[in-house]
Amino acid sequence: MKKVTFGVVGIGMMGKMHITNLVRNPHAEVLAVCARTESKVKAVQEEFNIPLGYTNVADMAANPDIDAIVVATGADAHKEACLAACHAKKHVFCEKPLAKTLEDCAEIEQAAAENADKFFTVGFMRRFDPSYADAKQKIRDGAIGTPILFKGVSLDPASVLPGHLEGVKKGIYVPWFIEMGSHDADLARWFLEGEPVESYATGDAYVCKELADYNDYDNGFSLTKFDNNTTAFIQVGRTATCSHVESEIVGTKGTIRVNSVPRKNYVSSFTEAGYVEECQESFLARWRDAFEAEMNDFVDCVCTGRRPEATAHDGTMGLKFCLQLHQAYLDGKK
Repeated sequence: MKKVTFGVVGIGMMGKMHITNLVRNPHAEVLAVCARTESKVKAVQEEFNIPLGYTNVADMAANPDIDAIVVATGADAHKEACLAACHAKKHVFCEKPLAKTLEDCAEIEQAAAENADKFFTVGFMRRFDPSYADAKQKIRDGAIGTPILFKGVSLDPASVLPGHLEGVKKGIYVPWFIEMGSHDADLARWFLEGEPVESYATGDAYVCKELADYNDYDNGFSLTKFDNNTTAFIQVGRTATCSHVESEIVGTKGTIRVNSVPRKNYVSSFTEAGYVEECQESFLARWRDAFEAEMNDFVDCVCTGRRPEATAHDGTMGLKFCLQLHQAYLDGKK
């Protein structure tokens, strides 16, 4: 079987992680990387033994030897990279959120539609986490009847606050309902199989007071009614003691919970300090398997012709939901 050749644009933490997972896949080959800074491109080429380096994404996309493009830049640069890849008739894997505005999402969706012979997917990696995938299959099998409520909690440790504030000041990061909430928004739509209608949200910059100057917050809480009469509760925060993501899906005949305790592993300690279970120290540690599984799934789609489940439209609708939550938060502050 011919290997799927990839070009990766954006070579920060996420880009390197995707390169690592592609290198492990026997059906994939990373042929090129792209970033604005030439020295960073050369460093990554050397680190991963990648033959080609670019500083312009359109030039990389124009390479006829590349089958697919991974877009792992900041969200503000997603549109340029996605459009270039679609216009060059490449398969596209784009990190979430799809873009920063619905207008940009619409342009990407249109380009993906015009490139319909190729596959376009968005990196909602939680769908590929073994526990979430198992929960979805149980729901499909009728284990809890009809889902009526999704509860999602996504918390980062307080240690991220200083760096996040600096990113907010520079316009790099978006408010937390849009950034972290994009995962829970996608899961809510996935599990409830509906679209959000009306949201209420509250919260504040309780610890990092400066975030309030940018209409941002370190904790947000929301409740949303969906068009099929289901409900989603989504909580996002950046003041936890560890990286903690948990979900609960309530059905008419039962309930499924995922990761209610953020265990690092299955070790329990009984010491002078009491009963202790170590927690997950970072989101990369928690989602390592999911990141690898989502990329392996995309490679398999390209190899077999099976279409990815998450589409550009899912990216648009996920952002629309997140913007609705953020606007509900702002309205609640008036």
